[in-house]
Amino acid sequence: MSSIANKIIPQLKLTKNFIENEHNKYLKPYGISNEQGFLLKYVYEMPGLTQTELSQYLHKDKTTITRMIDALVKKRKIVRKTSLEDRRVSKIFLTEETKENAKKLSPIFEKQEEELKVIIGADDYETTLKVLEKIKKYYEGLNK
Repeated sequence: MSSIANKIIPQLKLTKNFIENEHNKYLKPYGISNEQGFLLKYVYEMPGLTQTELSQYLHKDKTTITRMIDALVKKRKIVRKTSLEDRRVSKIFLTEETKENAKKLSPIFEKQEEELKVIIGADDYETTLKVLEKIKKYYEGLNK
């Protein structure tokens, strides 16, 4: 019988925790958490996303996304703008200061990604991405 340490799900959770803790160190001076940083990354790369789109991309329920957005608006990291197409919909944009901070942080996280490629090797890196995508798709299918 293999130990819990040799099972994939506990290893995924532990790895996620280590990564989040490391990212929190980088993000703390900016007053945001890893989870908030992930939301900001999507808004940085795709300005004007709606709360519904963010909910889908981040696989979080709409209530959680609304709370995250409210907190980031309060911290003046993002702004909501009413959609011209549908006044019931808000689109999310970074503030100018947050855009500048995102430009500073992007190279840090890109460097971490490059370091992972070196640590595990290019082939294993690509394989890891494929395996993680398969796992994600499996669990997405369970929730439909």
